[in-house]
Amino acid sequence: MSEEFERTSIGNKIKKNDSELEQEKREPTEEIHKEKISKPVVLRAEVYKTIILYASRYANKAIPPKDWKEIYGILIGHSDDDFVYIERAEALTFGHSTDVQLDQRHYVFIAEIQDKLDNEGKGYYVIGWFHSHPGLGLFFSYIDLRNQLFFQGNNADGCGLVFDHTLLGKKKEQKIEGTEHTITKYDTGFEIYRLTDVNMDINAPDYENNYHKVEYFIEGLNKFFFANVLSELSALVSARKPLQSAYGEHYELESSYTIETDEIKDNDELKTDNFKSKINFDKNSLVQIPISDDITFDVDDLFYNDMKDKKSKKVSDLREIAEKLIYEGNQAFKEKNAFMGVEKYNQGIKKYRKLNDYDRVLELLRNLSEHCISTNHQKLAQEFVEELYNIALQHENLFYKAEANYLTGYLILKKNDNELLEYALKKIQEASIDYEKAEDFAGAGKCYYKIGAIYQSRLNHNFNACLFYVEAIKNHNKAILRGHSLRKSLWSKPESLSKRIIELKDIVEELIIKIENLEEKEKIKKDINSIQMNI
Repeated sequence: MSEEFERTSIGNKIKKNDSELEQEKREPTEEIHKEKISKPVVLRAEVYKTIILYASRYANKAIPPKDWKEIYGILIGHSDDDFVYIERAEALTFGHSTDVQLDQRHYVFIAEIQDKLDNEGKGYYVIGWFHSHPGLGLFFSYIDLRNQLFFQGNNADGCGLVFDHTLLGKKKEQKIEGTEHTITKYDTGFEIYRLTDVNMDINAPDYENNYHKVEYFIEGLNKFFFANVLSELSALVSARKPLQSAYGEHYELESSYTIETDEIKDNDELKTDNFKSKINFDKNSLVQIPISDDITFDVDDLFYNDMKDKKSKKVSDLREIAEKLIYEGNQAFKEKNAFMGVEKYNQGIKKYRKLNDYDRVLELLRNLSEHCISTNHQKLAQEFVEELYNIALQHENLFYKAEANYLTGYLILKKNDNELLEYALKKIQEASIDYEKAEDFAGAGKCYYKIGAIYQSRLNHNFNACLFYVEAIKNHNKAILRGHSLRKSLWSKPESLSKRIIELKDIVEELIIKIENLEEKEKIKKDINSIQMNI
C-alpha cells in the first residue's frame, strides 16, 4: 500500500492562473473518445440518490456559490466481461470550492472499507470514486487525473464520477444515431470518466486531456424515483444555509430528514417564532419533476436496447409503480393526510419486498416511522420501528438496526414515564454501539449526546452526563473526517459537528465545576484533554 501511496501522492494543490483553469475545464476531445471504448457502467438508482443528496448538503441554490464545497467518496461494485456494476456509494468527506484532494488518511479509509468488503464475501470491491464540481461543469482537472490513477492504476475498470448539481434536470439535446434528428432528454448532472493511458507521464504537455467519457445507464431510475429524490433535495435546499443555533441545523421540514425531533423538543430556541421566521420555503421548488410525461426516464430511455428483455422490463415497471406509491405517500403526508400516507407507503414497501430490495425497504420503513412520529401517531410509529428492527436484524444491517433502537428509545422517552427511563436509555445506548460498529460516528455521537442530556436534565447526575458528553465529542470528532453514506442529514456536516463539539466542551466545563468528587473531576478533564481534535 505504501508504494501505491508514493505513486499516487497528490501533495499540495497546484496553483494555476485563470487561463490554465479555463483550459483545464475542457471536455475530453471527441477523437480521444472514439479511440478509447471503455467498458460501460451500470449505476444503481440508489447510488445516484446518495450522490445527489450528499452533494446537496454542501452546494445548493440557497447557499451562496462562494460557499459551495465539493464532496467526494468511493464507488463500490463489481464487474464482468461486459459491464461494471456500481452497487453502493460511500461518502468520505467534503473538499473545497475547487479541486478535491485525496490524502493518506482517505487511502487508509479505502483500505479499511475494502477489508470489510472482502469479509462480506459478495465479490464487491472499491471500483472508483465520485466527487462534485458545484457550478464548474463536468470534467477532470489535473488533481482529478492524479486521484484517478489510484483507482485505475491496477484496475482497468476503475472509474471516476463527476457531479454538478447546477446541471441536474436541465434539457439536453441528443442526436438520434444515423439521422439528422435530435430528441430532448434531461441531464443527469453527471458524467463518468476513465484515464485513456494510465502510463502517460503526468508531466506530459497533453496530460490534462488524458481521459474520456464512459457510457453508463442508471438501473432502477424512473420519474417517480427521481421525483422522490427531488422532493427530499428541495427540502434540504429550502432549509437555507445552516443556522448558528444549538445543533446547527434542525429544521421542521416536510422531508424524511426532519427527524431530529427530539433535539428540537429539547431546545427552546428551535421552537420560537423567530427561528421559524428564518426558514423561507421555496414552494415552487417542491416536488417539481423536470421530466415531461411523454418521457420514460428509466433504463430503457438512457442506454442499452439489449436490456429490454421481459424480465428487466417487468422489474423496471414494478419499481416505477413502487416509487409512484411512495411519491403519493409523501404528497399525502405533506397535505397532513397521515392515513393515506401510511397506506401508500405500505403498498410501496410491499412492492419492494417482491423485488427483494431490502435496502430500500429499510429506508422506507425508517422514513415511515419518522413521518408517524412527526404527525403524532406514536403507536403506528412503534409498529413500523419494530418491523424496521426485525428486518435489519434479519439482513444484518447495523445502521438500520441502530436507527430502530434509537427511535424505540426516543418513543419511550416521549411517554415521560420515569419507570421506563432506564429501558429507554438502554435502547439508545444499544443504538450507539451499533452506530459505532457501522462507522456512523455522527449517529453514535447523537446517541451519547441524548443520554448525557437525560442524565443532566432529568437525573441531575453531572458526572455521568459528562462521561456521555465526552463520548459524544469523541464520535463527533471522528465523524468530521469520516461520514456515512446513509446519513445525509444536514446536521451531520463537518462544520456543524465542529460547532457541536465546541458547545459540548463548554457544557462539560460548566458541569465539572459542579462535580464534588475530585477523582471524577480529574477523570473528565483527562478524557477531554486526550482527544486529538479534528476541528
